[in-house]
Amino acid sequence: MHDERQRHWRPDRSLRRSVDRVEDVIAWMLITVALLGVVVAAMTLVRSYGAGMHRVDVETRERTQVQAVLLEPAAYALQVDDKGRAVKVRTVAVPARYTSPDGVERQGDAQVQGPLPAGAAVPVWVDRSGVIVRAPVNGVDVVAEVAMDGIGLLAVGGVVLGGIWIRVRAATLRFNTARWEREWEQVEPRWSGRTP
Repeated sequence: MHDERQRHWRPDRSLRRSVDRVEDVIAWMLITVALLGVVVAAMTLVRSYGAGMHRVDVETRERTQVQAVLLEPAAYALQVDDKGRAVKVRTVAVPARYTSPDGVERQGDAQVQGPLPAGAAVPVWVDRSGVIVRAPVNGVDVVAEVAMDGIGLLAVGGVVLGGIWIRVRAATLRFNTARWEREWEQVEPRWSGRTP
């Protein structure tokens, strides 16, 4: 018999305050927005990954690595940081001579890590016109960029939705606390026996 009553027991929803129902509705709305946000973020990241891999494909086809010979020594460069300190910069631009894929000998600035002597051979990337360019983006860079974008999107969404939820909970607590105090003012005199 006792088990029968427990199995059919349901909480009395009339005891719930309207503010609690509003809080529940807002919680469900925030959960829905979070789920939609995850879906939209995933679709955006998939599209970003596709665009990045297309860029890898294009740059890999359009850029060629050739050997260049430094015309000057490559030394560490000094650069001033935000705090006014001199900092060694390892990558410097140095004039170099190279033969482009079309067989023409050219000169350009190669980005190299010093120190290197004049005459040192260094690999450089050139585009179809034979101009020195950055190395093509690779798939690992694309995955890392997409992962960082995903983490950023989730972090921003979490902070925004978490902030809203914290404010809702604080407002609910303030409302309930004020209501409990008013109700206690009415009940306490009878409960303590000060009022007949």
